[in-house]
Amino acid sequence: MFSKQKTVSVILAAAALFSLIYCWFLGQPLALADAPADRLNCVSYSPFHKAGQTPFNKDVWISKQQIEADIKALSPHFGCVRTYTVGIGLQELPALAQQYGMQALLGIWIGRDDAENQKEIALGIELTKQYPQVVRALIIGNEVLLRREQTPPNLRNYINQVKAAVPGVPVSYADSWDFWLRYQDELLDSVSFATVHILPFWDDDTVSVAAAAQYVVDTYRQIKAELHDKEVLIGETGWPSYGRQRQDAGSSQINQARFIREFADLAKAQNIPYNIIEAFDQPWKRNSEGAVGGYWGIFDADGSIKFPFRGAVAEAPQWRGIAYAAMGLFFGLFLIYLQRSRQLNTAAVLVVLAISICGGAAWVSYLRDMLMTNRSWLEWLYSCLYALLLLAAIFLSGHALTVWLSGKQSPLPFAAAGDLWNWRIGKALSAAHIWGALRLLFLLGAAIACLLLVFDLRNRDYPLALFSLPALLLALLTWGKGKSDVHLEEMVLAGWIGFAGLLLPVIEHLIFRPDMSCRFADGINHSALYWSGLCLVLSSLVLVPVFLEFRSGQHQKT
Repeated sequence: MFSKQKTVSVILAAAALFSLIYCWFLGQPLALADAPADRLNCVSYSPFHKAGQTPFNKDVWISKQQIEADIKALSPHFGCVRTYTVGIGLQELPALAQQYGMQALLGIWIGRDDAENQKEIALGIELTKQYPQVVRALIIGNEVLLRREQTPPNLRNYINQVKAAVPGVPVSYADSWDFWLRYQDELLDSVSFATVHILPFWDDDTVSVAAAAQYVVDTYRQIKAELHDKEVLIGETGWPSYGRQRQDAGSSQINQARFIREFADLAKAQNIPYNIIEAFDQPWKRNSEGAVGGYWGIFDADGSIKFPFRGAVAEAPQWRGIAYAAMGLFFGLFLIYLQRSRQLNTAAVLVVLAISICGGAAWVSYLRDMLMTNRSWLEWLYSCLYALLLLAAIFLSGHALTVWLSGKQSPLPFAAAGDLWNWRIGKALSAAHIWGALRLLFLLGAAIACLLLVFDLRNRDYPLALFSLPALLLALLTWGKGKSDVHLEEMVLAGWIGFAGLLLPVIEHLIFRPDMSCRFADGINHSALYWSGLCLVLSSLVLVPVFLEFRSGQHQKT
């Protein structure tokens, strides 16, 4: 049988191998089906991809220079752009689209305020008359019924007003496909065609990316039949390149490329008109939809295209290089320390190598999460603090495990973090106290994450990159240490983390229907299950030793 030290060494080696495979995958080009052409049909264009730009700012104004740069970037890849408003500077778009050989599905924004709606309508009519060769159609209102900002009769009046002003120009209304079916009797005969949004990632019962393209086509056929063969445009369909997983729908750059290519191929083969959402990543959407809402763009927020429409696609090749650099840096720092402490033997070097690989992958993964998901100064404060704690856990555990696995001594016991309150300046702070504080802080961080996930699950990402390595290292050290003191606050945190870890996968897979009934989703959310496992590990670090000590005490009494 393996000794405890050998078992820990094997676990570290396996974790290091997993980290290398993960980082290799980030930069590995994968072969995908090609799109049917280098220039696809149409793409949604919202210009709010620069820092500080948001449609909720009534004073926002998009410069002609930015719009021209955006249209110039889009024109080699799409033949048309769909807009959602003609205000905020976008009245320049038809002229620029004409200049770069594109057409436009011109959106007229309809909200609650009739006076503002009339301004939009007047400007949209003017631009349509001025650029008749550019404006392919007018879309009056976007999901205004879903937002319940207008009634169907009011919306119908707006549509008829525009139709009368620009006869011969196709007009439509855009909404989620289920809302179109709900209100078809009030709207269908007033539009030239129906514009429906089919987003399999956001549907209540999601589908995996492997089935998503066919799902959109099948849903389109069903909608067209229910709308009595009225012409239907898929006004929005797409896939996110980053963010949380929903049921079995995983977001990644490879999945995004796969969906767009496969769907574009099916749409061309079956002559289905469509519009991809969207042109550029929209950072402002992360506030209302979570991180995943901000990463639906074909281009990132800086204006760089994420992937080609043909050829192999890699997930994040630039991050693989950064991860390897971090691994090398950690390894070098550890070797310098070991050389000074004269512990530079084969066992120590192998342990340091494994922890350097795991630590580099974990820290870079968390850095990527920070940059991609943070939305406020509070989130930046939290994530920066825990980035430093992650570094501390990597280096301190590297030292402790190196000493232990080299056969020098057993890891120090964890002192209860509550004992820190009794510490005074000038008094030596033991390693056991430092480990106790680290354990408490990671328990606190996980408890906060669980609280946010339970009450805001749709818009929160599982912080897997932050807690994976600390959970592993703390578990290994807890396994090899002596007796540990635990205070009530740690038991409470551990109890909540364990409960939330069991609850979250259940919530994640429940699908609620309009009649208040519910069922479990068919797909499996692997991120939720992984987070559940991490929660149970963190919880067991405190509760299992307490239970064993309690059981031992009861046994001695008997």
